[in-house]
Amino acid sequence: MRDQGIYRTIGRRLRARRRLLELTQRDVGTRCGLTFQQIQKYEAGLIAMPIARLIALAEALQTPIEDFIHSLPTAPPAPVPSDPERGSWPLGEQGGRVTAEATR
Repeated sequence: MRDQGIYRTIGRRLRARRRLLELTQRDVGTRCGLTFQQIQKYEAGLIAMPIARLIALAEALQTPIEDFIHSLPTAPPAPVPSDPERGSWPLGEQGGRVTAEATR
């Protein structure tokens, strides 16, 4: 599964940065309001984390978030299903996508 590879890659980078700063998992958890077990699972790539959590971890580890997400494994985007009932997303008068209201 591609997502697992992403989680493991981010986790390895988190662990490397934490060790570089000579912090324990408990230290990082305390800085972010998390348990050391959560930090342990993130570092092992066992669970996904919300982007807000990754931002908090980057701040706790005193590094830009880009250090964790650059050059992640990628896959081609999934094709958008063609559903005649839904149609395609409409464009507004200025050519921008309509986001607040559906049209029929």
